[in-house]
Amino acid sequence: MSTVRDDMPTVLIAGGSGLIGGHLTRHFKDRGYRVYKLTRSPKKHGQIYWNPAQGKINTSKLAKVDILINLAGENIGSKRWTTERKAQILSSRVQSTEFLASIIPQMTRLKYYIGASGVNCYDAIPDEVFSEDAPYGHDFLAQVVQDWESAHQQVLKQVQGAILRISMVLSRHGGSLQLMKQPIYWGVGAAVGPGTQSSPWVHIDDLCRLMLFAYDQRLKGTYNVLGANSTNKEMTQRLAKWMKRPLFMPNIPAFFLRFLLGERAVLVLSDLKASNQKIIDAGFTFKYSSLDSTFKSFFKKP
Repeated sequence: MSTVRDDMPTVLIAGGSGLIGGHLTRHFKDRGYRVYKLTRSPKKHGQIYWNPAQGKINTSKLAKVDILINLAGENIGSKRWTTERKAQILSSRVQSTEFLASIIPQMTRLKYYIGASGVNCYDAIPDEVFSEDAPYGHDFLAQVVQDWESAHQQVLKQVQGAILRISMVLSRHGGSLQLMKQPIYWGVGAAVGPGTQSSPWVHIDDLCRLMLFAYDQRLKGTYNVLGANSTNKEMTQRLAKWMKRPLFMPNIPAFFLRFLLGERAVLVLSDLKASNQKIIDAGFTFKYSSLDSTFKSFFKKP
């Protein structure tokens, strides 16, 4: 069991109640860091009330914070993208980040900021690999990222930090992988669309290690966060192999996914490759850079 040490930094996580936040909390606590989380419904020790839409926050712990990590934002894939939902996705990121920027002066010990962003900020052009200096794309997600990163800059004018453009996060406990596992388990798994479309992805452990690395190295700037790019067919086949389940269904047609999911079908049909060379050049080493090593960590018994 990890023990909080008084000589170690204090971390405040906005959006810490989700999949990444829970995993990241364990990584920090294993180091002896004290971790607080911002939430609209505080129920446990270490949870701090905030409501960025109303401009409210419990300020009692702010002066103790050394590291601020901003993961706040509505889940982009959980609901159909109606006009109202799109507004929620955007405002939950931009409004909360602008609110954090406004309270930075109260964090008198703050040394470092990590702002989460999305790697799906580029135009999806087959066979092109996007680095961080590529321009923003033109679809809804690209616009969200552009506005979100603009809000992050309001924080970064006041404290040193980095923006991490996070790709699809693979975890044994939920997220995208859980959605893929269910049909495979029941024998109806299949690649979607042509199956040749690529998606960047990252193992959740590597993501959390990278956030610690960013703080340790005091990284500045914007970084793509991915262990590799894999096609939908590759991911489906390797996952079925590790689950020991057969795959015999034909690909799910793109038109059916667009009918079922609406505009958010772009999350699985977009063909995007991104480069992780910048973060590698900064000295970070991905432990999981293949699907087999990733799935082995999830399915192989100790």
